[in-house]
Amino acid sequence: MKRNYVIACVAAAALAAGGTATGVALADGGGSGSSPAATSTTASARAASTASGPARASSGSGPGGVATVDAVVRSAEAYEPGTVTSAELDHGRWEVDLYGKDRVWHEIHLDRRTGKVVSSRQDGGDQDDRKGAPVTAVRAAAAARGAVPGTVTSVELDNGRWEAEVTAHNGARHEVYINLTTGKVTSEHLNRHQHDGDDGDDD
Repeated sequence: MKRNYVIACVAAAALAAGGTATGVALADGGGSGSSPAATSTTASARAASTASGPARASSGSGPGGVATVDAVVRSAEAYEPGTVTSAELDHGRWEVDLYGKDRVWHEIHLDRRTGKVVSSRQDGGDQDDRKGAPVTAVRAAAAARGAVPGTVTSVELDNGRWEAEVTAHNGARHEVYINLTTGKVTSEHLNRHQHDGDDGDDD
């Protein structure tokens, strides 16, 4: 009590003399100028700031917020159990061909950004591709990205091999071919021709 009285008197004397009184927070231990209450308030504000920050991007999203081919394949196979033989980003959506465990071909359309199924119908697919291949569509896509770093916009089981289209980081488009059994890239070349009706969804 006496201590507080002395401090008040000193401050009053300084003001009377035309000086400037500087407020100093004194802790009983003579420590820093931060009180426990102030520290608690700062921590709470930091937590609130973190909570209100931007949401972390989904692990199934690629460049430009477009769902990756891997996420699309897994989503289609979860919706309709079977084997994906083709997945292509075209005309604002992903289109997947899948030979189901029900022994029926399915054409599945998925949202280009979320990778969620938006529609599905039975379809007459290529009978030669019914059994799929030891190398899955996801593995073929990974091999294609290994050969040409970028975004895989199409992967298709055709003519006894996987064919993948990759848009490289510099915007160039490449066609990559993968062996059905080993999963190794057999050839790759630059695609100098744009497909008709291409709307740029595979950027």
